Amino acid sequence: MTTMQLECFLAVAETLNFAKAAGQLNVTQPAVTQQIRSLEEELNVQLFKRTTRVVQMTPEAYAFLDDARHILHMIHFTKQRFKERSDVGRLPFCIGSHTYEDLDLLADILRSMADTYPELHPVFQVVPFQHLYKLLAEETVDVIVAFQSKDDKESYGTYREFMKIPVMGIVPANHSLAQSGYLTVEELRKHRVIFTAPHKCPSGLRAFQNELIRDRALADMMFCEDPEAAVLLAKAGFGVALLPKLPGQSDAKLRVIPVQGVEPLSFGAYYKSTSGKPILKEFLRLCREYLSGSKLTED
Repeated sequence: MTTMQLECFLAVAETLNFAKAAGQLNVTQPAVTQQIRSLEEELNVQLFKRTTRVVQMTPEAYAFLDDARHILHMIHFTKQRFKERSDVGRLPFCIGSHTYEDLDLLADILRSMADTYPELHPVFQVVPFQHLYKLLAEETVDVIVAFQSKDDKESYGTYREFMKIPVMGIVPANHSLAQSGYLTVEELRKHRVIFTAPHKCPSGLRAFQNELIRDRALADMMFCEDPEAAVLLAKAGFGVALLPKLPGQSDAKLRVIPVQGVEPLSFGAYYKSTSGKPILKEFLRLCREYLSGSKLTED
């Protein structure tokens, strides 16, 4: 899969016109056609239905659209990152994460780092789980902040724990469970539960979700692509969201209740090596200082 294939696909998807796409990319129309055909052969799907009068995207094209944008963005980002490595006056430091919610913990830490390194230039990568660890192996990211995976492999690098985070049930302040001191599996089985997509869910919580999903009617479940959406649905009264409770987060419209029967999740950082990397060493030191004692600014 090449950059040109992806650019042609996105241009045709945007214009639904091969000639306009060619003009937008400053190439010939046959070149665009050839790139689309080769991409379709590689993916083994048809991306566009084309007649003499109209061009239509297939369901496969719609499914591939976000992936194509993401892949192209990653390619451009990587090229730009290595280009900027030689720029005078910048100290790039790339932090990977699975969700933006995890990155919310880093504001105070990065502020302290900037005092030591005024030229610090943080860059963030929020991408799917396995791809993120591949970027770490390739050292495209300097560090990953994440919940520890139960499927750890040596290729993930070194893991350092900063804190243990309990799993909580999140409900609106007026929910029937809002005054509960804790939630049990039995209690959760009586209510609709909002689950996070497995590929965006820490492995310890994923196992607990699987237990709750078993024998549950479809009407008693909701699935979200990310934790932010789960919190939104919980706030709107659609059910109980099950999520790790990160420090420094609060919302007067919600109640956060401990869940029994699931072990606290380990939150920390994955990295390859600190040798010769003073910025990474300082980042890990500050993470331990701020996160281990939950020394975070409250909103």
